[in-house]
Amino acid sequence: MAVGRGPVGSEKAAQQLAHLEIRLEQIRRKLNMYFNGFERVPPTLEFDALKREFREFASQGFSTGQARFKAQNLISKWNMMKAMWERDLVRMEEGKYKPNAHHVSHAKDNRAVDEIE
Repeated sequence: MAVGRGPVGSEKAAQQLAHLEIRLEQIRRKLNMYFNGFERVPPTLEFDALKREFREFASQGFSTGQARFKAQNLISKWNMMKAMWERDLVRMEEGKYKPNAHHVSHAKDNRAVDEIE
């Protein structure tokens, strides 16, 4: 039996979840800095390292339902963010990405609501 395989106890799972949440927030900030033009180089090494960590994390079992629920939520959040970032990286390479473009459309929507009131 390999070390690190099998169900993870709730204390160890909580530590892993806390660690991955912190790492996810750090990479989110770094990628936002890159996508908004504050950084010239994407944090690909950190992104790939986090991918590996999540892959390993997702392959283990959890001994409690609560740990399993929290892990599934964090993994789904990671998958959603990863897909968004990978899509935006491809758009940047193609020259189709516009920083903060989604904020501009929301601002237009907000102006329309203000005009109605």
